[in-house]
Amino acid sequence: MVRYNIEDVTDQMVLGESIFSPSGELLIASGYHLTERYRLRLKQLGFQFVYISVEGVEGINPETIISQHVQREMAATLNKTSQNIKNTLEIRQAGVRTVQKIIRENKNELNKYIMNSGMSTALERFIEEILNQSSVIVNVSALQELNPELFSHVINVTITALCIGKKYKFSYEEMKQLGIGAMNYDLGLLAVPREVIEREGDLTEEEKHVFQQHTVYGYMMLSQCPAIPPTSSAVALQHHEREDGSGYPRGLKGNNNPPIKDLGRKNIIHRFAEIVAVADTYDMLLSGRMQPDGEKKEVLQALRAMIEAGGAKLNAEIVKTLVSIVPIFPVGARCRIIRAGSAQLLGLCGVVAQQNPDNLEKPKIIIYETKGHEQIKPIIIDMSEHLEVVIEVIT
Repeated sequence: MVRYNIEDVTDQMVLGESIFSPSGELLIASGYHLTERYRLRLKQLGFQFVYISVEGVEGINPETIISQHVQREMAATLNKTSQNIKNTLEIRQAGVRTVQKIIRENKNELNKYIMNSGMSTALERFIEEILNQSSVIVNVSALQELNPELFSHVINVTITALCIGKKYKFSYEEMKQLGIGAMNYDLGLLAVPREVIEREGDLTEEEKHVFQQHTVYGYMMLSQCPAIPPTSSAVALQHHEREDGSGYPRGLKGNNNPPIKDLGRKNIIHRFAEIVAVADTYDMLLSGRMQPDGEKKEVLQALRAMIEAGGAKLNAEIVKTLVSIVPIFPVGARCRIIRAGSAQLLGLCGVVAQQNPDNLEKPKIIIYETKGHEQIKPIIIDMSEHLEVVIEVIT
């Protein structure tokens, strides 16, 4: 299968992988021709990419960090939980003290929904699937294609954070505490008035203050719940703190050390919050949420921005770890040769077939199409053996 931008799909192309709604409903089964009517509906639902069956590369399967059905279960659980919490709080226009009072008064009701059995089960499956993988490769673009709705951001951040945790050889209990923190890190947004959340353009200083309170609200909700460890609650409170002390709500600093358990870590950003901050920023860059115009960054652009932010804003060691596990050319991505020793190869298109763990910039590719979009007999090129070959992902 090959990942195609939905804008490049034609009526003759056949869907290689079934598409489901976040609730698990089958939208379009594999094997169907993606006619204009289907493509329009998918775009309306937020899908930007689909996987197409291409003769000669049938054996290419996109990398999946977490199986689709487990991700769908998580999305459905998050959706139900957030609705229950919003209905419980019923926050409209209210001052900070009023909101805090509402949270305290509804403690018992909120505790029914926060980290319920459905969320716990989904998280355990996330951790099991990640720990059972022989290597860690974070292909967030594939995650975004599966979950184009709001909850994809939380799911992406959780999976990315857990992959970073595995890279640091966290214990199962550490993974669970990190995962709980990542799943609930933006919980406080449910207590922020909708007009502030949905405001287009720059916020006023007063609105910024109201928005920044979501870290405090989230911490309050989590810290009063017996099912939430203090280390997980800290993620909600501190995920907007920055290494140089420029973050909020407390202006804590970090020391850019690896996020290894250290009892001497006091009055600095919690290591789990540092990991979630890196995962959050990376997904925000890829999704366009960090840009006023909503412009999405390509993987390489996002990684460069992350490296620039490392040290002052984000933990530099964690950023390095993220960069080491992100494939610039994900398996299944459609690609084009832009430089080669032979002029005959220039412009030919293909698919990334296999990662090279020793060098994520030099994968194996299969060329199957001319620059005029005519299919040719597949050509396998191992870029680690042909260093003169340079490719770009077709987006």
